[in-house]
Amino acid sequence: MGYEINKVEFDGFDAVELKTKVWKAILVYSVGPRIAWFGKPDGENLLYWKKDDMIRGDWKLYGGHRVWITRPLADESEDTYLSDNAPCELIIDGTMVRATAPAHPVNQLTKGMELEIMEGGSLRVTNFIKNDGALIYSGGVWSPTCVVPDARKLRVPLGKDDSTWDVVKVIIPRVFAGNVSSLEDDQAVFEGNDLVVTPKGRVLKRVLLAPKGRVMLECGDYVFEKYSPYNPLYAYPFGGCNLAVFVGANNFMAELETYGAETEIIPGQTIENTEYWKLYESAAGK
Repeated sequence: MGYEINKVEFDGFDAVELKTKVWKAILVYSVGPRIAWFGKPDGENLLYWKKDDMIRGDWKLYGGHRVWITRPLADESEDTYLSDNAPCELIIDGTMVRATAPAHPVNQLTKGMELEIMEGGSLRVTNFIKNDGALIYSGGVWSPTCVVPDARKLRVPLGKDDSTWDVVKVIIPRVFAGNVSSLEDDQAVFEGNDLVVTPKGRVLKRVLLAPKGRVMLECGDYVFEKYSPYNPLYAYPFGGCNLAVFVGANNFMAELETYGAETEIIPGQTIENTEYWKLYESAAGK
């Protein structure tokens, strides 16, 4: 398996570039951590990135892929928007890169991200949160990835398989963080056993129970897919939902989101949500 891992500078930040013959990823570690770039090695960045965009108090969106936290019985909370702008500790070990931010002074949670180039060619992205405080915390790891949505579709395969399931669970957060999402919106349709979103510039969010654990960005002749293994025993947010898709106003960005289990986090404990990223040729490109 051919690969390269090198320290680089990205948009003024210290970063690490991981590259194979199929894809390239850039992990920013002087803030965050964030995956700021992902795509074909000689192609365009599929991730939305703009370091000075969307600021809420001390928190900055930046874009790319980040580690967030869910809170039980809430979509977003003030804890969700606690700042993550501090420099991270970096470890590079063979095919693995790990960036860990310091504990936040308010909730004493440490956020981090571990990337590993897998033997089969995918990128393993382990998003983790550690309780470095003296009190029990509760929540789950939320893993949103900002993507560039123009002329692209978001797709979520539903059900355990295509023949032995009979329930589709879709949650629509209608009013959240200043956004209003319509219940009737032709951006989101069902095609066969999939939910397909064609971004048209209106705010939209759909949260889903999708046991296949796959959420995709269709880019014409190829696909960017995130896969996060689903466990039916986990207490996922929204009464058991493991994935979500979001479209921002005026298509400024969209998001592919996965959730980890919500649980108590005792002092010293770490919780994780693992994703596997890959690029592959679509049916249209074959």
